[in-house]
Amino acid sequence: MIRNLISGVCLAALASGCASGPAPEDAPRPPDMSEPGNREQCDTRSVQSYIGQNYSDALRQILTSQSDAENARVLEPGQPFTLDYRQERLNIYLDDDGRISDLRCG
Repeated sequence: MIRNLISGVCLAALASGCASGPAPEDAPRPPDMSEPGNREQCDTRSVQSYIGQNYSDALRQILTSQSDAENARVLEPGQPFTLDYRQERLNIYLDDDGRISDLRCG
């Protein structure tokens, strides 16, 4: 009797896992990349001349704007960071003296 009850509960749990989600045509569409805030990628060619300068928050805003980046993150020596690639993000690498050592998108 208990064995039948346990089997029935397991079968019901397995059957509920087969429920389907929304149809593909009902899935939300990705955002239009031409809208503000949805830039395809940044470009560091125009900001390479800033390498070697002392970092400041004001300079961060300039670098973000001139590289067409959506946002920026500052990476200090030894600081852990995620390896997720975001083509619209500017990475500002600093050296031990607080100077910009590299500028890369990603």
